[in-house]
Amino acid sequence: MQTLEEITAALQQKVGVPIEHYGFFMTKGSFSKAPAGAIGDVGKIVGGILRKKKGGDLTGVSAGRSAMGMDNHQTALVLAAGNLYAVDMTTSMGGDRDFGDVLGIWPADEIVVEGTRKGRGTVQGYETVQLNLDITHPPSGQGGKLETMGYEGMGDPSVLFYEVITALG
Repeated sequence: MQTLEEITAALQQKVGVPIEHYGFFMTKGSFSKAPAGAIGDVGKIVGGILRKKKGGDLTGVSAGRSAMGMDNHQTALVLAAGNLYAVDMTTSMGGDRDFGDVLGIWPADEIVVEGTRKGRGTVQGYETVQLNLDITHPPSGQGGKLETMGYEGMGDPSVLFYEVITALG
């Protein structure tokens, strides 16, 4: 499993400028999927298409694989040099992250961010939180809705990123 330093270095290579904050997100609705076997193939297709649409320009999820519930794409959101970068990524079963294409770059002072935070419980004494982001770039009409699960009080980069990006408004 990669260390946080290895993950940061790999992500740094993708954006090419010093990283200030980053977090890892999935398309909105990823944590509210029905339990396995509860829906049929048609339900998977509809759910996948809706998640792809919500993720918008901020996600590299392929419509076809997402529609069948088989896409493991996530998005690394990065604040660096006054810009918001969206980087396609996958996470292996072992937890290693592989970064793909830069999906988009938007000036941070031009984006509009809305966020919600929901407490979800505790794991080994740490509070878990579900973080939702709705990010839009009005000049281009681009954006999307993403979410992640994180740990409060542990220095989780996604939780720290959420706090910084939502402060931008």
